[in-house]
Amino acid sequence: MRFSVLGAAALAAFATFAAAPAMAAPECPVTSADLKKALTKADEADSTGLNNHYWAVVVDRTGVICAVAYSGDKADSQWLLSRQIAAAKAFTANGLSLDGGPISSAMLYPWVQGSPSGGNPLFGLAFGNPLDAATIYDGGFGKFGTDKDPMLGRRLGGTITFGGGLGLYNGKTAIGGLGLSGDTACADHSTAWRTRLKLKLAPSEGSDALTFGDTSGHPHCPNDAGTQGVAE
Repeated sequence: MRFSVLGAAALAAFATFAAAPAMAAPECPVTSADLKKALTKADEADSTGLNNHYWAVVVDRTGVICAVAYSGDKADSQWLLSRQIAAAKAFTANGLSLDGGPISSAMLYPWVQGSPSGGNPLFGLAFGNPLDAATIYDGGFGKFGTDKDPMLGRRLGGTITFGGGLGLYNGKTAIGGLGLSGDTACADHSTAWRTRLKLKLAPSEGSDALTFGDTSGHPHCPNDAGTQGVAE
């Protein structure tokens, strides 16, 4: 009898748990279609790099990939390696940006460099958060960059410490991250900046602009023409 009572209680508890609604995932800041449209226009407008095409990835506030796009005609019209780099940039920018305090992946560059005196405060940062490579390479090649991309709905991690990753905002509220890759680090940042403006998801407070400097900023890239990567 004792076991029957306990069994009944356990079943009742399980039924209550099963009936409880699942917690909804944060809404994706953009659709893949809107990302593709904004990315393509930003790619056409930007001339700060090597005129390559790009991969773009968006994560929601929890770091889950929710939109993927590319600006070329097909998946291999841009560097295939850039697909996972873009994903890691989006994860990096989202993970380090706070409400009213955006941080771009470009801003990390001077803080992660080594030096004869022992390195900077964030030296080795990228090694503490490895990318989930198994998921990156999962699925058929024909699905990459489509609404069936195997990265979608997955949290892949990764940390990138050069230009191309930006936080996404609703006013001053952080709502996700955008990562671009496919050209020089400076052009990645500049085109990501244009893409974010076209999506109307730039922060209303704080600045995550790329700044240049031998020791205090991001290094210049070929063809960047001395721009700050803050394209309108």
